[in-house]
Amino acid sequence: MDYVEKLYEEGKKFEKDKSLEDRKAKGVFYTPHEIVEYMVKKNVDAIDIVKNPYVKIVDLSCGAGYFLLKVFEVLKQSFEMRYEEIMTVHPELKDRLRYDGIGRFIVENNIWGADIDLGAVELVRALLNKAAGCACNSHILCMDSLLPEDSFWKQEFDCVVGNPPYIGHKGVPNEYKTLLYQKYGLVYRDKSDISYCFFQRGLELLKPGGSLCFITSRYFMEGPSAERLRRYLAAYDIQEIVDFGDSKVFADAGIAVCIISIRKGQPGESICIKKINDWNEYSESEQIASADSFAIEKDFLREEGWLLLEPGTLALFRWMERNSSHSLEEIFESHQGIITGCDKAFVMSNEQAAQLGIEEELLKPWIKNSDVDKFLIKPSDKLLIYTDLISEPNEYPNAIAFVEAHKERLQQRRECQRGVRRWYQLQWGRNIKSFEAAKLVYPYKASTNRFAVDRQGMLCSADVYSLVLKEAFQGRFSLEYIAALLNSKAMEFYFKCFAKKISPEFYDYYPNKVLKIKIKLDEISDEIEGLVKLLYQTQNPADRKCILQAIDREIYKMYNLNEFQIAVIENSAGE
Repeated sequence: MDYVEKLYEEGKKFEKDKSLEDRKAKGVFYTPHEIVEYMVKKNVDAIDIVKNPYVKIVDLSCGAGYFLLKVFEVLKQSFEMRYEEIMTVHPELKDRLRYDGIGRFIVENNIWGADIDLGAVELVRALLNKAAGCACNSHILCMDSLLPEDSFWKQEFDCVVGNPPYIGHKGVPNEYKTLLYQKYGLVYRDKSDISYCFFQRGLELLKPGGSLCFITSRYFMEGPSAERLRRYLAAYDIQEIVDFGDSKVFADAGIAVCIISIRKGQPGESICIKKINDWNEYSESEQIASADSFAIEKDFLREEGWLLLEPGTLALFRWMERNSSHSLEEIFESHQGIITGCDKAFVMSNEQAAQLGIEEELLKPWIKNSDVDKFLIKPSDKLLIYTDLISEPNEYPNAIAFVEAHKERLQQRRECQRGVRRWYQLQWGRNIKSFEAAKLVYPYKASTNRFAVDRQGMLCSADVYSLVLKEAFQGRFSLEYIAALLNSKAMEFYFKCFAKKISPEFYDYYPNKVLKIKIKLDEISDEIEGLVKLLYQTQNPADRKCILQAIDREIYKMYNLNEFQIAVIENSAGE
């Protein structure tokens, strides 16, 4: 249908005329044609139009109409191919459905859409008229799909398809948030994305047995703010998830996405998973359809995060979890690093501090993300002026003089304007005792597990988190021993099974995930303890590497892993 392809070009022109800033503010990112085709064919081809010529399909955020034009195309082909069958089964359609009026019938009876952008709505109406070859009474309205309750929404649909807008909590006005809390409390909470509401809205509008197919940010499968949505969706029949991992599907948006297909019905026993790690290799919808797939049991759609793991990987993950004894949140208190609000006002080198005579009792050793390595903290010459210790500014003239050079900017900080902080104080200085305690530190974004032991009272920036043993566990385990477990290949494999990947190389290491790590501490390995002590006494890189390999082997033994399981871990580590 070449003419439909030409209509897509009009939609693309409309898209290009919109500024990137405007589209980002509205959460609008247009879907590649091959993905639109895959989603529509998968859902619309399954509809029996002979049985029900009045099938209803809706896009709740139709934008330039890509999905609806593809729906039109697929339906028109089906109506033309099965026209005689339809007329035989439904003779009452003789005057309403003529062969040369199939396009008009589809626009007026089968396709629904809405969008908040009037320009987009007018474009879609015009494109559907062109596709039908005549002026039609279309059902494309300019409205907010999440809020209206008029007659337009007092009906049930056979299929909901589309690309709901991605708008994080920071981009949603408070008044609108309140309305969403009231209407979509089953899925929406503080820090949720507005797209979560489209899931609830779409499933509510479906007929029993109807299907919903969205391409959306994959973050909802892992993010803490989506726990309600995960619980809500798991009550339905999730049939397929196409996970694009960290592939950049949308050219102008750094959003990791997935396609999820859901039937309105009781959950099935298993879910089909397709993993597409390199989107550049897929240029046609048929390639997506034929991508390698595997099934997971519905039980792995956990509220705390969905596990979309291949059978071998999943079995190993479950084995390690069953053979672990403690989660990190059981044994550690977690602490975030300091937010200064202006590093230039508080951070300096040792040499600079000496030259300026900064009062020593205020100077604290300072580390950032890049300073934290496996086991060790790299040498740093940076110091933090911990001005929260100042009760009387006149007693610390040199420190105040240095900080005062940035007074105008510091006063603009939200906490200073609210009177919560004095202008010379740190924005969030935390409790200094938590830094002075012996602790594990780790960066909040990294490509690999990097847990280091700090017994020097280092203060950390906000891109570093700390773990301090709870009182009940102090003296029972050494931090060095736990660091050996956490830095091992086995534990890195385990963590990355449920961690959030944010780029081809990096993962989030936020406490909400890290504290869920489970480790084996019911039996302390003397062999590992001895190797750890040797590691801290060894400086030679080659010797340290040999010791780390020996630690890995001992951990494999501790978990009773077989050769196949070890190979899975080693391959996941790229070695």
